[in-house]
Amino acid sequence: MPRLPRTLVAAALAAVTGLALSGCGGGGSPTVSKQSGQPTAGSGAFPVTVTHAQGTVTVPSKPERVVVLGFADAQIAAALDAPVVGAARNTSSPDGNWPGVKPAFASDIVTLDSLNPNLEKIAALDPDLILMTTAQPAFGNAYDKLSEFAPVISYKEKLLHDSGDELTTLIGAALGKKEKAAELIASSRAALAGFAKEHPGLKGKEYAFGQQYDGTVYAVVAPGGPTVAFFGALGMRLPKELAALPVTLGGSTAIAPERLDLLDSADVAFFGVYGAKERGAFVKRPLVSGLDLTKSGNLNFLEINEAAMLLGPNPAVTGELLARLGPALKKIAS
Repeated sequence: MPRLPRTLVAAALAAVTGLALSGCGGGGSPTVSKQSGQPTAGSGAFPVTVTHAQGTVTVPSKPERVVVLGFADAQIAAALDAPVVGAARNTSSPDGNWPGVKPAFASDIVTLDSLNPNLEKIAALDPDLILMTTAQPAFGNAYDKLSEFAPVISYKEKLLHDSGDELTTLIGAALGKKEKAAELIASSRAALAGFAKEHPGLKGKEYAFGQQYDGTVYAVVAPGGPTVAFFGALGMRLPKELAALPVTLGGSTAIAPERLDLLDSADVAFFGVYGAKERGAFVKRPLVSGLDLTKSGNLNFLEINEAAMLLGPNPAVTGELLARLGPALKKIAS
């Protein structure tokens, strides 16, 4: 089996890995029980009980040593001023930080492998809370072992299918920052609503989002996924031609070369690529070069870290996403 790429976007979209992200699992530990429901928390009071897809955990006291293992975990934790002592490293970024982590973590914090859990290194950080709502599948599979070190907060329903608001609520509850999380969510929603109001021409417009990786074009088409929710908040939708495609790895689907004409069902498209060479290879595909999207300039390319934000949009990165996508969205709204 090929080695998983070291960026989350590639890991989520590249079917060649043979890993189904929805297959992440984990049993219970002596302090975890399989239950359903919503996170519960008082106004910053502890203990706090949080329920997620892999169990129900109790955080006994205010966390002082937080480890973050996924990109959204890092973004949301930073926005909520969590006391982070260790973070999974983004190897495509010079400083190791994931895009949208503000304030950025210091270089001595972003030292953990983002692909596979180094249990010894994580344990040495002496965490009192571990966040992995958007971590790689190997971390979900190591849930039981990680739970021996500290309470672990995993994805709410399914990896890369939860909305950013839901993840912010989960993480805010675990940190004892429920109100601050609610404020972050409210601010994000206001920004999205404001952009939509300022550009009413977006209502009803259709989009495509995905990535070209290793010669294959992937589109994110999960109907209930966070990307759909982000564009939906702007009044946009996924074209029915793309929505009808089978959802596979990470909420995505591979589009056969002879069916790239399906992209023209969208008014605007955003695709993550690894540099100018990959971008050139994408545009030179016969069906792509002939697309109305290409001819009109509405086929847009994202640097891979920007694509990571759009794969898992959450309230901590709403402003950055609107700033990056804004010019292309304003163009089709006019």
